[in-house]
Amino acid sequence: MADVFVYGTLKRGQRNHKVLLDRTNGCATFRCRGRMVEPYPLVIAGERNLPRLLNLPGRGYRVFGEVYAVDEQMLRVLDEFEDCPN
Repeated sequence: MADVFVYGTLKRGQRNHKVLLDRTNGCATFRCRGRMVEPYPLVIAGERNLPRLLNLPGRGYRVFGEVYAVDEQMLRVLDEFEDCPN
C-alpha cells in the first residue's frame, strides 16, 4: 500500500472522488485529512477550472487535502487518470 495525497477533484464530495470509490480500480482507504508540509502555489485554471499545484516550492500556501492508502492497481489507475508524470 502507498499513501497518496489528493487536494482537488479526487477529494470526498468532489466530482472525481468516484475514481477512488470504484473497487474495479483497486483499493483506496481514507486515512486522514492532511496539509502539505511545504507551501506551493495552487491555481485553478484551464477550460475546466481544474486545481493545479505549480512546481514552485516555498511559495504559495500549505494546501489542505486528504490522504488515502492505495494498492498498486489503484496507484496505476490514479497515475493514468492524472496523466502522471506529466
